[in-house]
Amino acid sequence: MNLLHCNNFRVFGVLALCLCCGACVAVPEGFDGGAAQGRAFEAPALGLDPGHKTEETAHFRLSAYSSSSSALYAALCEENYTRIMQDLGIYSFVPARPYNVSVYRDAAEYRLKTGQPEWSGGAAYGNALLLYEGPGLRAAMAHEMTHLVFNEFMGLAQAAQLRWLNEGVAVYEESRSSQDSTAFYAQKVSEAVVPNPIPFSQLVNLAPQGESLKTVDRWYAQAGSVAGFMIRAGGSFNFSLFLAKLRDGASVDQAIESAYFGLWKKLADVERAWLLEVKR
Repeated sequence: MNLLHCNNFRVFGVLALCLCCGACVAVPEGFDGGAAQGRAFEAPALGLDPGHKTEETAHFRLSAYSSSSSALYAALCEENYTRIMQDLGIYSFVPARPYNVSVYRDAAEYRLKTGQPEWSGGAAYGNALLLYEGPGLRAAMAHEMTHLVFNEFMGLAQAAQLRWLNEGVAVYEESRSSQDSTAFYAQKVSEAVVPNPIPFSQLVNLAPQGESLKTVDRWYAQAGSVAGFMIRAGGSFNFSLFLAKLRDGASVDQAIESAYFGLWKKLADVERAWLLEVKR
């Protein structure tokens, strides 16, 4: 059995207000996370009903229930993909194969065929992105797509160890794609993070599990704020060097010193600079 990384995008109320819960699911050997047109997903999800339409692009194979929807969502996938690659600075990275994206008719079909809980607004399994039509689709797509790219670029082992960064860049890209998410996380940073920021030593080592919603929101909001700050203040090229050093096994401090020479030497330097920005 292989263990493939899975993420769930969580939606609160009718807005695309989210947090993500990382997990691993056991799936059969050879599971590719997606399905060819007309063939159902292997476990853990069932595919769309017969008659769905499929749109193929340079990096995606997207299925939805109408030609107009499949074309629209495929274009949105490429738009998100381009922005993610630019922000993370990993222009030369080429995924091993196109990502498979399924857009279910609604939340009810999504939950029935994926087995996801009621609060889930989207999920990423290995090479597949599972979504459903609704107001939270744009935010869920950006968030989960970032996980797909990050996991493949970094490798699952490193991606799992660097959950703060994995979730941080996903929150940042989600905020870049959705005005609702931008407003939600800006409010959380202002009301929950700035008055009581999580020390970076805790942020990078203790991902929240089972704590109160307020605590979890605070962790995700701060992780997204820190990742976004490193991308903006240090530049996308240096951020790509930072990721590459981490992927090669460097510690966070070693990766920062190597990638951000002359700007920051260690995580504590990033923490001080970030605090100055958010508390202005």
